[in-house]
Amino acid sequence: MTTTDIAVGAISESEHARQLRRAVIASTVGTTIEWYDFLLYGQMAALVFAKLYFPSSDPLTGTLQAFAVFAVGFVARPVVPRSSGIMAIASVARLH
Repeated sequence: MTTTDIAVGAISESEHARQLRRAVIASTVGTTIEWYDFLLYGQMAALVFAKLYFPSSDPLTGTLQAFAVFAVGFVARPVVPRSSGIMAIASVARLH
């Protein structure tokens, strides 16, 4: 299937409103779950992960190490999909 095989047509206002509503709801649910996950991980990094993953460190250093891992995940979340997408596009372009 090529891009010329896909028919593009106008959709009705009611269909557009329905699709927009579904997209907003899905985006809100996904964002809520993601931020809840980061909230739980941040709390566990402060309370549990220092003792669990860095037992040989003193409490302050272990907590800072746990928060450093949290920060890497927080920063890498938007960066990795972008770089993965760029690499995927480049690999597909090499095939053609």
